[in-house]
Amino acid sequence: MSLRSFFGILPIKLPYSDSNSPPESVPLPNRLTLLYPETTPSCVALSVGDEVKTGQNLAPLGEEPLISPATGPVEEICEFKGADGQSYTSVSIKPNSRESFDPSLATINDFSKANPVELRAAINRAGFSSLNAISPDPEAWPKVDALIISALDLDPVGLVNQQAFRDQIDYVGEAIELLSRAAETSQCVLAVPENLAGIAGKIPSGSHEVVLVPPVYPNGYKEILAKKYGGGILLQGKDGGVAGNTLVVSVEDAVAMLSCLRSGRPITEKTVTFTNGNGTPKNYKIRIGTPIRALLETTGVTPEPKGKVIVNGIMGGYACFSDEQPIKSDTMSVSVQSPSNVTFFQDTACTNCGKCNTVCPVDLEVNLLGRFSEYNVFDKCRTFGAENCIECGLCAYVCPARRPLVHLITHAKQVIKAQGPEDENADQGIPCETCENACKPLRLFEPAPNEESAEKSDSH
Repeated sequence: MSLRSFFGILPIKLPYSDSNSPPESVPLPNRLTLLYPETTPSCVALSVGDEVKTGQNLAPLGEEPLISPATGPVEEICEFKGADGQSYTSVSIKPNSRESFDPSLATINDFSKANPVELRAAINRAGFSSLNAISPDPEAWPKVDALIISALDLDPVGLVNQQAFRDQIDYVGEAIELLSRAAETSQCVLAVPENLAGIAGKIPSGSHEVVLVPPVYPNGYKEILAKKYGGGILLQGKDGGVAGNTLVVSVEDAVAMLSCLRSGRPITEKTVTFTNGNGTPKNYKIRIGTPIRALLETTGVTPEPKGKVIVNGIMGGYACFSDEQPIKSDTMSVSVQSPSNVTFFQDTACTNCGKCNTVCPVDLEVNLLGRFSEYNVFDKCRTFGAENCIECGLCAYVCPARRPLVHLITHAKQVIKAQGPEDENADQGIPCETCENACKPLRLFEPAPNEESAEKSDSH
């Protein structure tokens, strides 16, 4: 599908792509690069010249796993700037033609008898960040009210999850069993786009509930799924602890976890949707660590000068300024934009048209958040719930003034995170001359206000 220009009229809906695209393979390159979130090269447990095996954990014990996707010698260990703006330590491996697999991941076949802690530890060791990002300690696991397995993609042109659901439908039921056991929850929901309702009927009935979700962006976002079909709030690590009550895992990850634990081989490949705006998006299966350059060579697409390569979505993704950036385990899509389709934001004043507020899926006062961030009034950004922004990009999509709203709010979120938890004694509201008390700050997914508070709000 093609999206209309940022400067045109916003379609009433942004439907997800609906194409059957079995993934094609991208040839293994002569160099794979892994990115580790630590910024000191000494954080990895190896040296240049060391031989590594496929599936070997290259990180120190007790730290976030760094899984080797191939067998071969380590060529380089250095600091690296990721396309997402974060700093990493990169480990480059020269793959051998003959692979040797590391045997340290034990196989698990009967999930009904496996200990949940054992399952969570195995999933983390297999290289999946879904659980490790919530709690790296499999024994210190929070209470999970609901588990959602999602067959929806995050971006309008994404096809990865839909295709995984089509191709791996025979294993989805077992994947749900695995994750419900690992999360220790009895409420399991399978979220399926309405266009794949017929396929969902092939899954044997079990303890899970199937919900059909309109295939409209951004219904595939985890925060929205948790609110509509789970316990209310997405489970995620926050401020050194854990917040939320609903675990959301993609179908692609869920089925891959099942395969890894059954085979005893960690994840080494990733399916990625590629689009250049001039045709139907296509899926490609790529070895993790492969540079984006190899994908471009396989597709025969060369980015034009002043064009863009965008990673993880044309709506909520980020621009990539080097084709040496590697495919990571969380890379979902790569899009190439021609210069004519690139949007240039401007330092333009807000016109107070209200379009951004109208399309915001989490009901934020986007126009105010943008201005507060622009003028470094970050305490007001916190008060107005900037942390609840899911960065879907709809606000910037409709803004007639072409303001960089997502960038502004994302910057505010980063500043708020750096400032640490909110002081309980700090002012929690906005002074209001009409009300006796300060107006309460906006919070995502709070219960609807009672009639008394609604009448007071309407009085201004």
